[in-house]
Amino acid sequence: MLYENPACAAAAVVVDPLGRVLLIRRALEPYRGAWALPAGYQEIDEEPSATAEREVREETGVRVEAREVFDVMLVRESARKPTTLAVYLCRWISGEPRAGDDALEARWFSLETLPREIAFDNAERILSRLRGDARYLRMTRDMSNQPTTSGRRTISYKDSGVDIEKKYGAVERATAAIRASFTPGVVGDIGSFGGLFDLSRAGVGQGMLVASADGVGTKLEIAKRARVYHTVGRDLVNHCINDILVQGARPLFFLDYVAVGTMEPAIVSELIRGCAEGCTQSGLALLGGETAEMPGLYAPGDFDLAGFIVGIVDPEKLLDGSRVRAGQLLIGLPSAGLHTNGYSLARKILFDHLGLTTDSRPAELDGASVGEALLAEHRSYYKLLWPLLERNAIAAMAHITGGGLVDNLPRVLGASDAWIDRTSWPLPPVFRYLCEAGNVDQDERYQVLNMGVGMVLIIDPAHRVAVEAHLRSMNERFYVIGEVREGSGVVRWSR
Repeated sequence: MLYENPACAAAAVVVDPLGRVLLIRRALEPYRGAWALPAGYQEIDEEPSATAEREVREETGVRVEAREVFDVMLVRESARKPTTLAVYLCRWISGEPRAGDDALEARWFSLETLPREIAFDNAERILSRLRGDARYLRMTRDMSNQPTTSGRRTISYKDSGVDIEKKYGAVERATAAIRASFTPGVVGDIGSFGGLFDLSRAGVGQGMLVASADGVGTKLEIAKRARVYHTVGRDLVNHCINDILVQGARPLFFLDYVAVGTMEPAIVSELIRGCAEGCTQSGLALLGGETAEMPGLYAPGDFDLAGFIVGIVDPEKLLDGSRVRAGQLLIGLPSAGLHTNGYSLARKILFDHLGLTTDSRPAELDGASVGEALLAEHRSYYKLLWPLLERNAIAAMAHITGGGLVDNLPRVLGASDAWIDRTSWPLPPVFRYLCEAGNVDQDERYQVLNMGVGMVLIIDPAHRVAVEAHLRSMNERFYVIGEVREGSGVVRWSR
């Protein structure tokens, strides 16, 4: 490629309505693997602002508008020679980040969760100034107040009080401490659905244990409003079962944890009964648990519920993503509803925005009450899928929980991409109603909610006939929602 002036380049400080900044992990020297602003050299007859917009589009897939010059600086560590860099403050227009040209990864970062090390002078000279910069604050405010094309404000997960980026940032900050605790039996790293512990490597037996811990989230608030308490226990058990099932594990035992502000035996016994029923249905033991009364920490009437599961897998049958290849098929299995994720957003839309109650029966829910729709039980896919696992008919699986399809499929993709057709399965009424009533952004829908797909199977085309025959024999609906292609480990949309 020819450049009019190879010593001139442009970078982009891309800001979204939440005030987040877009960074890439560079694929080129210098600083390969380091986080940096999207940037590149000018092409012939190209304005620097156009360079900034083009580089963002090519490196991340996000469309932006360069609004004004934020800084002009000299980069002495340039791969060519000292480079004049024009830094533009850019307004996000559309799209979610994905790795493109010259980028290994692309992500939004809040100013509180920026990586500690950022290439060039981006952190010290540019990003550290954003928090109090009037131009940044004005752009964020203007975007958050701007109506959509329908004239309605969107309701986001962050509006409901949940900041996904902060959660990821918290885990990232603790990563070094977690890794320092690893003993010889630990297999793999942070980020899998369940943690792996090899008994033989630890010198204490044979086989590989798979363990996971989770909660029900603010679905508990729906249970309180509807005064229905036993179903969330089954939700919890089924969620935990699915999280280790995707690694090929058979569940062995479960433990529960119930925390309350003031002991109410009728409610606590229902919570525990639900956990016991969930365990019985799937053939695992409720081995024990803890019930804690903590006045002052929890208000009277408040409670929390968490669970811990342990299973076992033959190391030869472990599903860890290593079998995923281009050309494989993605089969989606229906969810029963929201399962156990996205309830803060649902409550914001249904209760705060629409003013409904759990007894309300909007026509859009096809006869179900709000409480019935939201408390639909989180499915366990264990009995359905175990025969296929025993026959090695599945290359990988992803449980679609918090993070939706966007964040859960990459856990098993490795270096491949999942190309998904969002029109390939019917959208259940509860998701259609929530997204339309809350005017939820198209990209956020598939990162906060499961959108009607609770589990995704990745299979070889050679196994398609056998897998589909088994699912039909179990009266299970299923949808071929896409395919695996070579890539960088992200979800992409074909439609």
